[in-house]
Amino acid sequence: MKFLRQTGYNVLFFFTLVFLWPYFLYRLRKRGHILADFWERLGFYPPALRRRLAGGCDLWIHAVSVGEVMLASVLINELRQLKPELRIVLSATTATGQKVAKKLQDERLTVVYNPIDFLWSVRQAYELFQPKRLILIEAEIWPNYIWCAKRRHIPVYLVNARLSQRTERRFRRARFFCKPVLEEVDLVFAQNDADVVRLTRTGFAAESIFNLGSLKYDVANMPESNLSEVEAWWSRCGWNGKNVILMGGSTHPGEEEILAGIFHELHLKSPELRLVLAPRHAERGNQVKAVCEALGITTVLRSDLTEPLSNGSRPQALILNSTGELKALYPKAHLVFVGKSLCGHGGQNFIEATKLGTPTLVGPNMQNFLNQTAEFVKEGGLVQVNDEFELAQKIRELLSSAELRSQLGKKGLQTFQKNLGAARKTAEVISASLQSRSPKPASLS
Repeated sequence: MKFLRQTGYNVLFFFTLVFLWPYFLYRLRKRGHILADFWERLGFYPPALRRRLAGGCDLWIHAVSVGEVMLASVLINELRQLKPELRIVLSATTATGQKVAKKLQDERLTVVYNPIDFLWSVRQAYELFQPKRLILIEAEIWPNYIWCAKRRHIPVYLVNARLSQRTERRFRRARFFCKPVLEEVDLVFAQNDADVVRLTRTGFAAESIFNLGSLKYDVANMPESNLSEVEAWWSRCGWNGKNVILMGGSTHPGEEEILAGIFHELHLKSPELRLVLAPRHAERGNQVKAVCEALGITTVLRSDLTEPLSNGSRPQALILNSTGELKALYPKAHLVFVGKSLCGHGGQNFIEATKLGTPTLVGPNMQNFLNQTAEFVKEGGLVQVNDEFELAQKIRELLSSAELRSQLGKKGLQTFQKNLGAARKTAEVISASLQSRSPKPASLS
C-alpha cells in the first residue's frame, strides 16, 4: 500500500508538473531568474556549490518566502549560540525569500533554491546536502522530502507548525492519503494549544506534537536596522512633538477610505492630529494619496521626502509607499490600526506594533491570527472592533485619553513579552537531538 501510494503521488505530480511547466517557465522568466534557479530546482547543482557542501551539513532548513525565512533566521541565531559549529543548508522557494536568506549566508550556512518535490530533484538534494535533520518551517509538507528523509533514517521536524481551519478541512478530506505522510514527521512544534488540537485531528501522531510557542514573537523582537534612515526622512515632514499620530499599518483597499474619513472628522476638532497610511502594497501609494486629497487632506508620499518641506507645505497626512520601513515607523504612532482586518480577510501581523507598547486596534477578520488575537484581547492588550462605526468610536475614545492609550499599550507589551522564547526552546530541542540517537530528546519525554 505504501509503495502504491508513493508511486501514485509521483506519477500524478510528474504529469501535473509537465502540464503546468509552461506557466512555471513564464513565472521564472518574468522574475528574471530563469537560469539561476531553474537547474537548482531540478537538482542540478553547480560545481562551486558541490565543493562548498562537500561533507554535507548538520541541518537542512526549508522555508518558502520572506516570512518563513525570517522565522528560520531567529531559529538559526539560537542554534548558533548553542552550537556555533553547525553547518546548515537553508532552502527558499521565492526570489524575495532568497534575497533575504542570502544576507544570512556565511562559511557555515549555504543558501539554495528548494528542489521541486519531484523524486529525482529531492534525491539529488539529499545526496549533496547529506543532512542529519530536516527542518520544515510552518506548513511545508512535501511528501518526497519526507519519504526520502525516512529512507535515509533522517528525523523530520516541523517547526512553528500552524493550520488554519480551511487547511485543516482540506487535509481531513484527503486523510486517506495525507495521514500516512503526516505520521512520518518525527516532531511537530505547534504554536499554541489550538494548533495542537487541529494538527492531531489532521493526522499527525499525537505523541509527536508539542506546544513550544510561536517564533513570530521572536521575529518581531529583532532589532530594526534602518532606524536612522527612517528618522532622517521622518524629520523632513516638519511634524513636532505636539502632533498626535494616527497610523494605519498594512492597510487594504477600502480601509484607507475609512481611516481618512475618520481622520478628516477628528482633525476639524483636533488640528494637531496627523495621519500615516501604510498600504500593504506600496505601489498603491498614489491611489491612497488621491483618496486623502479628495477629502481635502494635504498629503505627501514618503518617496517625495527627499528634502525638508517648507512651513507652508507641511502635510496633514503621510503615505508610506516604501517597503521594509513600517516596523521602524510604529514607535512614531500614538494609535495604530492594523489592516486587512476590516475590509480584507485574514488580518496582518499586529504583534510588531504591540511589542513597542503602541496601542493597537484590529478589525473582525483576523483569521490568520485567531489565537494571538484572542489572547491579546483577553489580556487587554488589543482592541478588536466589529465594523467601521465601532472603529471610529474606539479611535475617538482612545485619542481623547492618553491614559487609556497608555494602559492598552502596556498590556499589549506585557502580553508580547510573555510569549517570547519559542526560538530558544525549539533550538534547544533540535540541538539536544543532534547529541542523541533518538529523534525525540529526553527533554521532551
